[in-house]
Amino acid sequence: MEDIYGVIGKLLAVLMAGLLAYLTPKVKAWLEAHTSRAAQERLRLLVQAFAQAAEQLYHDTDPSGETRSRFVREQLSALGVEVTEAVCNMIEGAVWEINMETKKARAAGGGNG
Repeated sequence: MEDIYGVIGKLLAVLMAGLLAYLTPKVKAWLEAHTSRAAQERLRLLVQAFAQAAEQLYHDTDPSGETRSRFVREQLSALGVEVTEAVCNMIEGAVWEINMETKKARAAGGGNG
């Protein structure tokens, strides 16, 4: 009888090892995919917040936008974000959104401003 329990225990151990070997890569891939999405969303929110702050701080004194762009890049770098071409494109997208919101506000206000 002890032999049967030993065989059943070994079979269960092999079954569990196989199940873990099968599930581990799937769980890892799922976590990486969701972490990447969360990290991308966090980065998008940071870019948007820094772009809005730069607009608020430097709108009147930086007609070319260079100071505002540098401000956003520096703030992201200070947080450890690598400022790649993709990040620069995100910054430009955030600036475009700010410009569109400003145009809409001006149009709604009768063109004042």
